[in-house]
Amino acid sequence: MFKTASKDGFSFKAYQGAQMTMLTMDLEQLPAAGTFAGFTLAYTGSDGISRNIKNLLNFPGTDGVTESDVSPFQTFKWVHFPGSFTTANVGAGNFDYHATPRFFDANKQLLPLDAGKKVSVTIPVGDFEKGGISVGFTRAFMKSQAYANRYGANTRLKPATAAGANWLFDTSEVAGHNTAFGDFTYEDMYLWLGYTARRQIYEALDEAIGDNTITVEMFAYDLNDPGVAKRCLELADKGRIRIILDNAALHTTPGANGTPTEENNFEQKFIATAKPGAAVFRCRFGRYSHCKVVILKKNGAAFRVLTGSTNFALTGICVNANHVITFDRPDVAQYYSDVFNACWMDGKADTFKLTNFATGTKKFTGSGIPKTEIEFSPHNDAYAENLLDTITAHVKDAATKSVLFAVMEMGETSSGSLIKTLRELHRDDGIYTYGVTDNSSGDISLYKPGRKNGLLINAKSASRELPLPFKTEPKLPGHAIHHKFLITNFNKPSARVYCGSSNLALGGEKANGDNLLCIKDQDVATVFAIEALRLTDHYNFRSVREGDIGPPNQPPAKLDNTGNWVNKFFDPNDIRCVEREIMA
Repeated sequence: MFKTASKDGFSFKAYQGAQMTMLTMDLEQLPAAGTFAGFTLAYTGSDGISRNIKNLLNFPGTDGVTESDVSPFQTFKWVHFPGSFTTANVGAGNFDYHATPRFFDANKQLLPLDAGKKVSVTIPVGDFEKGGISVGFTRAFMKSQAYANRYGANTRLKPATAAGANWLFDTSEVAGHNTAFGDFTYEDMYLWLGYTARRQIYEALDEAIGDNTITVEMFAYDLNDPGVAKRCLELADKGRIRIILDNAALHTTPGANGTPTEENNFEQKFIATAKPGAAVFRCRFGRYSHCKVVILKKNGAAFRVLTGSTNFALTGICVNANHVITFDRPDVAQYYSDVFNACWMDGKADTFKLTNFATGTKKFTGSGIPKTEIEFSPHNDAYAENLLDTITAHVKDAATKSVLFAVMEMGETSSGSLIKTLRELHRDDGIYTYGVTDNSSGDISLYKPGRKNGLLINAKSASRELPLPFKTEPKLPGHAIHHKFLITNFNKPSARVYCGSSNLALGGEKANGDNLLCIKDQDVATVFAIEALRLTDHYNFRSVREGDIGPPNQPPAKLDNTGNWVNKFFDPNDIRCVEREIMA
């Protein structure tokens, strides 16, 4: 969904995301040279309080974090996370967003805000739900100024004692102190980092705990998040959960001192706790049991399923960029339950490849329901190759005008046609493409003014130190990007998103227990597009020097007071211009 409004050659559009909103601005004409300062952005949340969105950059002579009425945004696109830089609970509901173009006088001084130029739109902000589908994301902002401001660069992700048998620690322990709001706990950090994905996972398990008519079926790859594990153990004590848990070497090989893996330790605790009806089964298909799935069944009938890329691990929920999709639809939930039971006490690749689940696409359609197609692997060789080749052909089709993606692994070892195509897509300046990964085998494409080829950012290597006024950010203990999704034509009715647990490579489709979804719906695709854009921009900023932004021994980063910053947004040979026109 998007809402738009315009006035006197200025247009403002807000796109609905999942607890985030993408704001885009456009001007009919390039402003006169040296006159345009940027945009003041503000919002009025459901609490009725109007707030200017903060800008970490400011003009020469101004220091500290300022609001955008003083330091306008010098960009035509901004993703807003309500509450990122305030501890206030701004709530959810309809938000009024406001944008005002700002100008310089002849002396390069910012002219007062002209309320007559303000344009406003109203759009829902909160959890995204449509036709029984809900989408959630981890915040994935451990490496960010928002995290540094809240928790500092050196705060441990977990206590030093949370190792070995103590991995199920008490998250209410104090983790650190912030001079603005006092002590904070690990739970405080995890709530903020895990964002909507963590909440949706916990809510699913909590619903089962609170209703003795609900049982759970669960696929898990990693399983070491204390909150998830404790909930699973409580359900085991009630006899109402069965888990298929990966047993590949990384989850079973003891540490150097013989310390069991968290997954092995969890299995031991589970068996010691389990009442009749609860059970855990370890398997890995050909390589990994790679799904991340929670199925809820009431009186034996499946009614809800949660899936996606988010591992039930501390890093998966609190560090990695990940997504969850919840289907509040009995037909979809039952299909996942059927797959679970086909794998239960078997988990062999050769067996599963012969089932109807692995040899055909399951399609879900209906009035008001986003069209959804689901694939389960491992597949036979021919089916796996055809599946990826079909997606590749769609990406390359002349009707595909934009491709946005966030895919963890895109290195040379990623087999199949799709990853290779995504890795090379930025070279085609005839398509608007933004992508972020954790491994692209060195094939990256950072933003450079005067080029309209796409972006491909390696987030794992985006580690340059930001200059003042930016604070030092922590180093990531694990993947930055763990997503596996791509979106085509997000701003058209033909939009679709591919997502789930599949790494989109041939090896995984042949050897992993995975699920890959295709959702053909513009609103769902837009939600994922916002996620791809905000991550790509976030890590592009930490990869490339633009203007006077350099290493810490360089002058502090400042806004441009010459008005020249806007030129690239009207240069038809610059990706920023292409982007402005597409968003408008």
